[in-house]
Amino acid sequence: LDSQAHQFAGFRACYAARCHLLREGVIHSFRLLRLVESVTGAAHRSSWGSRRVHQACLFGAAAIATSRRVRTRTAMKSAGRLPFLYGTAWKKEATADLVVQAVQEGFRSIDTACQPKHYREDLVGAAVERLAQAGVMREQLWLQTKFTPLRGQDPNNIPYDSGAPLDMQVQQSLAKSLTNLKTTHIDSLILHSPLQSFEQTMTVWKVFEGAVDAGTVGQLGISNCYDFNSFKSLFDAARVKPKVLQNRFYKDSGYDVALRVFCLENGIAYQSFWTLTANPHILSSDAIRRATARLAATPQQVLFCWLIQSGHQPLTGTKSREHMRQDLAVADMQLHDQEVQDISKLFHAP
Repeated sequence: LDSQAHQFAGFRACYAARCHLLREGVIHSFRLLRLVESVTGAAHRSSWGSRRVHQACLFGAAAIATSRRVRTRTAMKSAGRLPFLYGTAWKKEATADLVVQAVQEGFRSIDTACQPKHYREDLVGAAVERLAQAGVMREQLWLQTKFTPLRGQDPNNIPYDSGAPLDMQVQQSLAKSLTNLKTTHIDSLILHSPLQSFEQTMTVWKVFEGAVDAGTVGQLGISNCYDFNSFKSLFDAARVKPKVLQNRFYKDSGYDVALRVFCLENGIAYQSFWTLTANPHILSSDAIRRATARLAATPQQVLFCWLIQSGHQPLTGTKSREHMRQDLAVADMQLHDQEVQDISKLFHAP
C-alpha cells in the first residue's frame, strides 16, 4: 500500500477475478482486510462506483495476503482459501448475535445448514441484515449452507415437503436457504451427508449442479463422508466436482489421511469440525507443547495453525470473543517445517 495510485491500479485488476476468488475461497489477511474496510467504508456507502473499488480493495488485499502467507508445499496447494470458517451449529437463539460478533472480530466466512434441528439458518440471515446496516455488505461475506436429507432432520420441523420427490426436496431446501439467508447467491452448498444409495446421492448432486449452472450457487461439497471409495465415486461421476469435504476430525476415522491427500491433490478444501473437542490427547502432546512454547501460543492455536499450513480449513464455533481473536491470530503464525512434521506424525500423516 505504498501509494493510493499503486493501490487502486492493482486492486482494480483483482476485481475482475472476484467471482472466481469467491468460488474458490480466499485466504484473508484479517488485519489488512479490516484496515482496507475502514479506509474505504465511507466511499463504499456513497456510490455504486466506489463500491466496485471497495470490493476490489478487499479481494486484492486477500490475494496479496495469500501470496505472502502460503509457504509450505501442501499449503501452496490450498492458496486462495479462507483459513477459517465460523460454524453456527447449536447456537440456537444466540446465533445472530454470535455471527455479528464473529464478523466484527474479523471472520468473513460463515457455515450453516437448512436443518432447524441443529442450526438457526434464519438467524444467520438476520445477522447478514444487521451487518449490512453496520457497513459490512453481503459481498464481503462468504456463506456456506447445507441440504440435510430427511434422516438428519427433526421429523417435527422439516424445512421442505417430506413427501415430495427427492429432487424437489433439494430444490425446496435451497429456496428456503436463500430466503433464510436473505440473499440471491450461496457461495458454497454442501450435501450434509451421503444418502442411503449412490443413486440417491447423485440425484441430489444433479440438482446442486443445476443451481451452479443457474448462478445461484458458487461451489459444491459434501460433509460426513468418511469412506474414500464413496467420495472418489462422487468425484468421478460429478460434472461439477466437489470443492469441499467437511468431516469430523477425529481418531475414529483415522483422521481421514487418504481423503485429505486426495483433497490436496485435486484442489478440494478439507474442512475439519469437532477439531478441538475430539482431540484433547493431541492438544497435550509434546509436539504441540514445543510449538506452543516457541510461538507463545495456545495449544488450540497451534493445532489450527497446523491444519491451515497443511492446506486444510478448520471450522471454529467458539462463543468467546477472546477465543475468536485467538483463532484469527493464527493466520499470522507460522510453524517451522520440523514442527509441521512432528505434529503430522500424531495423525499418522504421510
